[in-house]
Amino acid sequence: MPLSTPSLELLETFWAVAETGSVSAAAKRLHRSQPAISERLQRLNDIVGEVLYLPHGRGVRLTAAGEAYLAPARRLQELKNEVSDRLYRRSHLQEGVLKIAATNTIANYFLPSHLVEFRRRYPDIEIILKGGISDWTQYALGDWDLLFIEEGSEDIPLPRYYQRHPWLQDEILTIFPQDHALANRETIGLADLLAFPMVWREDHSGVRARVLQEFTRQGLDVPIRIEVNGVEAMGNAVAAGLGIGFITSTALRYRPDWALCTRRLPAPQGIHWTLHLAVPEAPYRSHTLNAFLQQIGLEAHVSQGT
Repeated sequence: MPLSTPSLELLETFWAVAETGSVSAAAKRLHRSQPAISERLQRLNDIVGEVLYLPHGRGVRLTAAGEAYLAPARRLQELKNEVSDRLYRRSHLQEGVLKIAATNTIANYFLPSHLVEFRRRYPDIEIILKGGISDWTQYALGDWDLLFIEEGSEDIPLPRYYQRHPWLQDEILTIFPQDHALANRETIGLADLLAFPMVWREDHSGVRARVLQEFTRQGLDVPIRIEVNGVEAMGNAVAAGLGIGFITSTALRYRPDWALCTRRLPAPQGIHWTLHLAVPEAPYRSHTLNAFLQQIGLEAHVSQGT
């Protein structure tokens, strides 16, 4: 017949009585009545089959059997205290990890200011950022708290408990050198660009996909002969004269040193581009993740599942 195992409650009571040397003192520590503590001790005696305490003056003393169980009971109490401390620290953002995966553009230009502010508020939280992702199929997406995804690359196999939400909207501009033939034109249509070489981002770029979507919508066939990887490479290639390029308004603001002209396309509406965030549903989110969502203005939005 298998032996019964004392519950944590009974072992906690055993440790409290052993440490205080008194049933009444243990009752005060555990916020229970003396009869309740005595009843727990009797249940523990019944389970172990030996008497653990004997009366001693106004209190109690351990028997040899009680001494035998003292060390493991102490370790269990220490583990309980460790768990309680961990719960407190995580719920108060005194420890934790925030893991974010993002594309090149988002990681380099849209996230840094948010991450710096989050670290200032919660210096004990570890931040792990994987930027420059172009092919999402190469990663175990469920290992990340947040996925920042560009419009134009939404066809990503998300874990079933993740939901995608719009985060920010930006505008895609066309860029070219200041001495380019288009520099004197105030308005430019997509068809006007076909007369000039064009520089394109890498195959999985959301910016590239969004611009090509507009060309296709207008029935324009676009040759792709020059490809570069990342925003910096795009700016450098255009500045060197390799061709016309496309870049987000936010990214361009971070590079005032690029001597380039910009125009909206197609004028006057512009090509707008949405950044999406993929986040676990509420039951799967950590305290750390909820705090970051609140900081970037998404807590209420994602809590409603919209």
